[in-house]
Amino acid sequence: MKITILMCLAILWGLSAAQSVVAQNLVVRNARVLDGNGGVINRGTIVVRRGRISSVSENPVVDVDLPIFDAQGMTVMPGFIDAHRQVIQGDPDEWMEQAAERMREYLEAGFTTVLSAGDPIGYALELRDRLDFREITGPRLLVSAHVPLISDSGDAVSQEEIRETIRDLALMGADAVALTVRATPGGREKETLSAARDEADQQGLLTITHIETIEDAVTAVEGGSGYLTRTPHVGAFDEEMARNIVETGRANAEYGLVMTSTLGIFLPAFADRNAYVRAGVGDDDNVPRFTDLEPFPINRLSSASQGLVNARILWNAGIIYGFGTGTPFPPSDALPHELIPLKLVFSNNDIVTILTKNAAFSVRRDDALGTLEPGKFADMVILGGDPLADIDNLLNVEVVIRTGQIVVDNR
Repeated sequence: MKITILMCLAILWGLSAAQSVVAQNLVVRNARVLDGNGGVINRGTIVVRRGRISSVSENPVVDVDLPIFDAQGMTVMPGFIDAHRQVIQGDPDEWMEQAAERMREYLEAGFTTVLSAGDPIGYALELRDRLDFREITGPRLLVSAHVPLISDSGDAVSQEEIRETIRDLALMGADAVALTVRATPGGREKETLSAARDEADQQGLLTITHIETIEDAVTAVEGGSGYLTRTPHVGAFDEEMARNIVETGRANAEYGLVMTSTLGIFLPAFADRNAYVRAGVGDDDNVPRFTDLEPFPINRLSSASQGLVNARILWNAGIIYGFGTGTPFPPSDALPHELIPLKLVFSNNDIVTILTKNAAFSVRRDDALGTLEPGKFADMVILGGDPLADIDNLLNVEVVIRTGQIVVDNR
């Protein structure tokens, strides 16, 4: 335990040292500010000192000797967060050679924080280090690693083996552990998940639980999970069931039960509006495709629609619902693809909250990210239109600021 704490402190110190080198002082003025908490300032000023927000106000006059960025009335909002993303695609060695270009794509799309889910752990940690120490420019990267609860033979993994795996991942420097729960009659899912959650808590790691069905969700929450990823798309929540699961999970996370969306993985994608599909099957393909490029049977849309209904019912019950894509698509395609289902059941204001404040809860970084308020990292996206008026303005990224540093300027 002492070794883990010391290593974590060393890692944190290293990250702080790296960030202090590039943390910027900046004033963003003449901006329409969406603060992520639901507040709007039509002509606002944001003061950044050493990479963190010092103030957000309506005061247009700033009597400070800091660089000034005139937003010229454009909309400023918190940086986008993808709380569930497959980052490394194809052969990891080949992908790492292109890492600088690939990570730059996230910033260009407005993403300043990404949680790596399901990537090869060694490569993901190396990528995080290269980003943290500014060898390459990209979003803040959080790394999760899979911990199996079921062996290849279908038997439950022993609790001691689960705990040992989590301790090893903590020593490696992972930010989170990812579990998969598939509820079975008389299974030991709750028991093994509870042991994994307990060990992860001891090691200071976030526990993320992958689910598919409402039975999976109930089992995960009863086993102590407070962070669920993937909206259940098999089975239907009613209002009472949704309230019960949200209430049961309230004690499992500091501010209540959290879930990431990943609704787009159940929707077909087409080559004419998706670069990943186009690269895989050609420009002239006119077949709906899954993320693995297999043809999408149209009757599977009923599963996608059930996920949408469950998402809205859970939202009404009070779940903290954050943004996650879970796809291999380039960021500029992944965002509009995930917006397709979100727009059907959530308002523009809801989606802004899902993409920022709630996504910060999903990666357990709400203390530093997700809203524009004093003390938080100065991660901001400046848009060429107001997403509260038209949510597709989220795709109109003009400027991206990470820890006070302008990293994208498309004006």
